[in-house]
Amino acid sequence: MADLQLSRSQTDRRLYVLDGVGTLRFEGFFSRKATADADGARWRFARTGFWGRRIEAIDAEGTPVGEFLPHSLRRGGTIRWAGRELVIRPASVWRERYALAQGEHELAVLDGKSWGKRPVSISLDDPNAVEPGLLLFAAFVVRGLAEDAAGAATVAASTASAGGGG
Repeated sequence: MADLQLSRSQTDRRLYVLDGVGTLRFEGFFSRKATADADGARWRFARTGFWGRRIEAIDAEGTPVGEFLPHSLRRGGTIRWAGRELVIRPASVWRERYALAQGEHELAVLDGKSWGKRPVSISLDDPNAVEPGLLLFAAFVVRGLAEDAAGAATVAASTASAGGGG
């Protein structure tokens, strides 16, 4: 069992390190894009589409290697990575915790937060079962899902307080 933490670099606020795996460098004001590096390979991760819910992974040559397609009505979605089809499914009702699974086999459990120095924690039963690019992509996706949930909670809270003044 391996426990990993996506942690902000002490020298660069936009750079996050997943020890022993690679790095994510977030771009833009809302960090909706990132460059990932692992084992000499590089990918660009970006939200696409009108609502920005779909996420694409493009390698250094410009070839699509992965994508995340969210479920329309519930949390999680499908990840396609280098010919593999996996799912990110909720692993908790109360937290932004997701399992990365292939079929019924859970490869990793990822806990996401929308902010902070350590936005994603990862537990792996077998560190060799998930290649570095896929693990970084899953961390990017889960961080985005946590951001979306935090944004939705903020809107719901402000709507409830605006309507309850009587």
